[in-house]
Amino acid sequence: MAMFKQALKDYFVYEGKELMYLKNEPKRIRARCAEEGCPWLVFCSHNSQSLNFQIKTFIGEHNCGRNLSSNMADRAWVTSKLVKRLVTQPLMTPKKALEYMKQDYNVHINYRMIYRAFKAAREQAIGKEREQYGKLHDYLNEIHRSNPGSTGMVDVIPQLEGRPLFNRLYISLDACKKGFKVRCRPLIGLDGCFLKGYFGGHLLSAVGQDANNSFFVIAFAVVEAENTDS
Repeated sequence: MAMFKQALKDYFVYEGKELMYLKNEPKRIRARCAEEGCPWLVFCSHNSQSLNFQIKTFIGEHNCGRNLSSNMADRAWVTSKLVKRLVTQPLMTPKKALEYMKQDYNVHINYRMIYRAFKAAREQAIGKEREQYGKLHDYLNEIHRSNPGSTGMVDVIPQLEGRPLFNRLYISLDACKKGFKVRCRPLIGLDGCFLKGYFGGHLLSAVGQDANNSFFVIAFAVVEAENTDS
């Protein structure tokens, strides 16, 4: 039901309408357009036979005007949308965020709200990415357990206070090493690309070529930069 409510909110923001709940319960929701006289209505409830939720009543036409500055687009909603965007575009600015909301969600957000939502979204996005680095040792242990013979190492920079900082990561799965020996041509190439996350760096990979002339990844590493040392 939470997904249905989120979809409703997204729709009303995009359409520039205001939503009113007539019933808002864990297993049933009846909602209509808040504009007096507008016929738009939806009723969704739990189906005891199929054990899922089903829309049982839907009148999908509006006869009311559009509001580009919808009250449905509150700060929590804007933040949730910006978090997803910042994960793929970490260099986004508040100005670009304004343009993104207008272009993708057809809604005008005032700069004060977008600035606060952008700040909260950036903290969430960075926090989620930072947390993943703390799980690298567990990830490598699982690789060694599930794929014996694999090689995996993480290099860190010790700190006088607090946890060490991530520096480099190297992984080569045993299955990939064996596959290269029996299925690929005796040639190894090197490739690299920039990482577009908040912490940047480079992704380097050692690749072979299989019988179909396709790339076959043998090993990969995450490093601070592509240079002789790394």
